[in-house]
Amino acid sequence: MKFWSNSEIPGANSHIPEKRLLAAVLQRAITDFLGGQGELRESAKAWLMEEECSDAPLTFSFICEALDLDLSGLRKAILMQAAAAPQLFAQEAAV
Repeated sequence: MKFWSNSEIPGANSHIPEKRLLAAVLQRAITDFLGGQGELRESAKAWLMEEECSDAPLTFSFICEALDLDLSGLRKAILMQAAAAPQLFAQEAAV
C-alpha cells in the first residue's frame, strides 16, 4: 500500500535527477515503515528515526536538507501516519 507519492515531496518532480532519486529513497523508506512488516519495517524505522550527522550522504537528515524539508516536522507526520495506519487497515478490510 502506497501512503506517499512523489507529488507530495518537494523536489520530487524536479528536473534535477539527483533530487528525484533522493525523493524516491525517502518515499521508499516511508512506504516500508508504514506498510512493511518485520525486518523491512524495522530497518526503515531505524533509518527514519536515527539521529546522525547531517552531512553523511543518503541519511534521512541529509535527504531532508537536500530537498528542503523540515526534518522534525516530517518525522512527526510519519509517526502520526503510523499511529493512524492500523485504523486505515481496519477500514480497508471492512470495505
